[in-house]
Amino acid sequence: MASPASQDYALTPTKHGRWERDIDEVEQFYTTLARSFEGTGRTFFAMTAHVSFVIAEPESMEAIAHRVIVSIRQAWLRIRYDHPTVASWVEYQEVKKKCRKVYEPCSTSERKQQAWLNETVRPVPTTQSGEEWCNSDPPVPKLPTLFLIYNNNAVDTKKSFSLVLRSHHDIVDGIGALLLLNNLMKYTSAAYESPHDFHIPTFDKEWQNLSPPFRVAASLPTCLTAEQEIRLQQTKEQKELCMKDVEIATVPYDDSKVVPGAHQRTALTLAANETQRVLAACQKVGASVTHVYHASAAIVLFGLQKQTSKKRKVRYINYSLVNERGHCRQPYNSPSHAVSVYHSVSGKSLVLDSVVPALGTPKPSVKEQLHELRQAVKQVKSYYLDIRDDKEHVYLVPAYWALGTPPYPAGDKAPPIPAPNRMPSVSMSSMGVIDKIMPERYSAFELFSPWVTGEELGNGLGLFLGTFRGCLELSIAYNNGWHTKEDAVSFMDKCNNLVRQLLDI
Repeated sequence: MASPASQDYALTPTKHGRWERDIDEVEQFYTTLARSFEGTGRTFFAMTAHVSFVIAEPESMEAIAHRVIVSIRQAWLRIRYDHPTVASWVEYQEVKKKCRKVYEPCSTSERKQQAWLNETVRPVPTTQSGEEWCNSDPPVPKLPTLFLIYNNNAVDTKKSFSLVLRSHHDIVDGIGALLLLNNLMKYTSAAYESPHDFHIPTFDKEWQNLSPPFRVAASLPTCLTAEQEIRLQQTKEQKELCMKDVEIATVPYDDSKVVPGAHQRTALTLAANETQRVLAACQKVGASVTHVYHASAAIVLFGLQKQTSKKRKVRYINYSLVNERGHCRQPYNSPSHAVSVYHSVSGKSLVLDSVVPALGTPKPSVKEQLHELRQAVKQVKSYYLDIRDDKEHVYLVPAYWALGTPPYPAGDKAPPIPAPNRMPSVSMSSMGVIDKIMPERYSAFELFSPWVTGEELGNGLGLFLGTFRGCLELSIAYNNGWHTKEDAVSFMDKCNNLVRQLLDI
């Protein structure tokens, strides 16, 4: 791929009537990963963003669904004006030997607008719930696409719908997807209430609203300073050193499989009163809920390691994901540029050590586990705060992404499917307080269950934390080629029970 110094991030009109630009390192990471696993017929880390809503109306479900679909189409067209990136895609251009982000304006052509709406707004009348549908291996279209899940035969007074966004990760990230859903629900509600008064701007220069890559949004210099180069080298050495001469704690998985199955998600939701007790207890121990649950995941993983004839040291190695919109300049730090990939991965690895007792030796008692968890919470907190307070971190973000990006598999044929990871781990992604992103209600629309996940085609486990309507939700993403739902639920339950014991709840 072209080096950052030779990349052109400015939008450029082409003779084909398109606008194009190069992609930066974070976009390239997700583009390359998706291409590498193309042979599976699925899209690695494809985004699924979900929100349910209820409308209390006396009309039939069929009539309400029709009004909702019309409203979503109006809202989605307005979204395309505000966020034209929802109609963009990334393609590898053989002549230039690199990937480019591409957008084709729909201008004033009503035919083009309607064709795009028909392609990217898909009603799905079904008896499945939104969660069930998302676990049914749904497609990932070329362009970000909305699926409206509802039961046309429902006779409840309250009509329930689930709205699901499916998109490639090089177009939008997790927080961005939630911001986008909020903007969309706001417009959909307005169009539903006053369809004849809903305003859609004229499409003439909507391409000016395309979101730039993170490098541009955060005004990052093209090259690192000498000091930053030294820092990058130290980070590389730390990542290599922490894996040297030590056994890595890994997630048990079905190693008879070599090809991933379908991505799955399941969740555990705490009641509002229990959530408040957890948050208060976390505050009492001087840690965030993310620190505590991430540490608990490591301790649970330690407990899943096989015992052998000798006790041995094992190590948990992972990372953190950071929403970087706060480091972007205006207006890129606002919801007006929701459709973007503005997050980072930590440079240095999170490292936690433990000892697996010898076979025949009792496993650690609850008291010993809690002591280990308290120490782990301190280490995790220190790790997170070091990243948060590191003023140089943002400048190194592109280089950190580049470190983990393999060469792009060019050519016409799908590349061989990568082998399963020999050392799968457990990651943690925090969505934070989602109530700060979207409200509980927009006029007649009452909102529930907003969540987001990335398509898991690996053999690791991905934990997600988020709070909405005052209820904390711990969810887990896994691939059913290597893990069962029972295994995933068991892991979550163990994490939650360990946290409850630690916090004396």
